[in-house]
Amino acid sequence: MKRFQFSLSTVLRLRERKEEEEIRNLSLIVSKLNALFSEKEGHELAIQRTYQMMDSHSSIGNSIHELFYWDSFIRASSERIKRIEVEIQAREREANHQREILMLARKDKKVIEVLRENRFQEWKKKRNRQERREVEEYNFSLSQSPNIAFESSESSSQKKKPKTFKILNRDDGGDEFMADFQSLKAYYEKFYQGKGA
Repeated sequence: MKRFQFSLSTVLRLRERKEEEEIRNLSLIVSKLNALFSEKEGHELAIQRTYQMMDSHSSIGNSIHELFYWDSFIRASSERIKRIEVEIQAREREANHQREILMLARKDKKVIEVLRENRFQEWKKKRNRQERREVEEYNFSLSQSPNIAFESSESSSQKKKPKTFKILNRDDGGDEFMADFQSLKAYYEKFYQGKGA
């Protein structure tokens, strides 16, 4: 029997490529999201350090110029954080949408994979049936062969029939029983203990 071939293997390869492409698209969006989160965290840390610096300089006294600079830096960083949060929300929506697309691509691929597995199981059953049929036909042809039939009949005629002994009650005829016992003992010694001639 010829080896298994799946008629939709090209479709399966295309759907695997589609799934890989959607995974790449999702990973790009997630990497952008991670960059936005780390940027937001950086701005928050910068604001925190600025407040700590203002507190440490408050004991010595701050000039108006320094206070104005720090205040404008904090406002700019806060505005940037707000814009980043809006962008993060948009990217999260995009990532969720991309996850749905990826799930659909995986489902499409899974349908073809299940179909391929079912076809493969059917092919395996057919192959096993055909192999059994071939073995049965071969065995049948061997049994119909004249040489084999002659050998089997010859070997069956050469088989020895096992000896049987008649066992009688002591009341029915003790001498006959003893004679059978003696012949059985002699047979046993001859073939099993090697004492017989």
